[in-house]
Amino acid sequence: MVEVYVSKAKVIAKTLAAKLGKASPLTVTFEVTHLCNLSCVYCDRHTPLPNEMGRDDIFSAFEQFIDLGMWKMNLDGGEPLAHKHAEEMVGWLTDRGISTRMNTNGILVPKKVEAVKKLDVVKISLDGPRESHDLVRGEGSFDKAIRGAETAREAGVPKVEFTCVVGQHNADRIETLIDMVEALGFGIIFQPLRNSLFQGTDRDGAAFQLQQKQLMGAFAKIEDRKREGGPIANAWSSLLHFRTFPEDTPLPCSAGWISVTMDPEGNLYHCGQINRGDKSCNVVQLGVKEAFDKMPRFGCSQCWCARTVEGNYKWGGRVDKKMPLRRNEALV
Repeated sequence: MVEVYVSKAKVIAKTLAAKLGKASPLTVTFEVTHLCNLSCVYCDRHTPLPNEMGRDDIFSAFEQFIDLGMWKMNLDGGEPLAHKHAEEMVGWLTDRGISTRMNTNGILVPKKVEAVKKLDVVKISLDGPRESHDLVRGEGSFDKAIRGAETAREAGVPKVEFTCVVGQHNADRIETLIDMVEALGFGIIFQPLRNSLFQGTDRDGAAFQLQQKQLMGAFAKIEDRKREGGPIANAWSSLLHFRTFPEDTPLPCSAGWISVTMDPEGNLYHCGQINRGDKSCNVVQLGVKEAFDKMPRFGCSQCWCARTVEGNYKWGGRVDKKMPLRRNEALV
């Protein structure tokens, strides 16, 4: 029997304590490596960082996070399955009862299905129908992404869904994409394509981002398809947030209070979407507890990550944001 290191009661207690100012890293997003087997035109993660952690430092950090209450791990990248210890990480985490999820481009899923089948959630990036997807990710990548999703589902992964960023390359093909995903029997979550904040804030995203009016029109179509019972995996709370994006829309923020992001070098950030100039909270140098405790915590109002937006509204108890939205004719 798998031993669950953190009980539900303990997670609830630590969440309540975090609301009173005592933070705990209950959910950890670990960017396993910035190495990727694709070179998507809008992404800035293609090659490893200079000092990515070795195996011993990675598993030491995992143990320390569990000691502090971690119950959920999101494995991200780059491409997490490209890491030489990816399969060992998945097995180690799931053997200890940690709910383990992964964001992947899907290409390596068939090759590493023995590890993938242990995951609770697999999210595969999909940029549109074949021509839109291959335009930004490379010829043949669409078919490999679909094969990866189908392989994960056939292997018994409880939840397999697609993630799509909406930008200039696919805004006019959104409904075609939704039809295709529905025919395949998957869900799909949408979020705006934005200039990456991972490496800095001065990168020009004009070549791939949509103007606000275009973005609003695309998300109005997505809302319509959700009302019709389509395979839209977004909660209404993120769709509401994206109605005015990227204008400031204040929302509760749990970043750093119950969640944390760790980059491949072991640097902690309260949120994975912030600028990363401050690398002073390093788990290899300080240990996880000290690095987590000294980490700055501040919210923002331009969050583009759908699941983060939805989680933040839950954190804030904003059940009103979960209600279905009426059609806004001004957005169409």
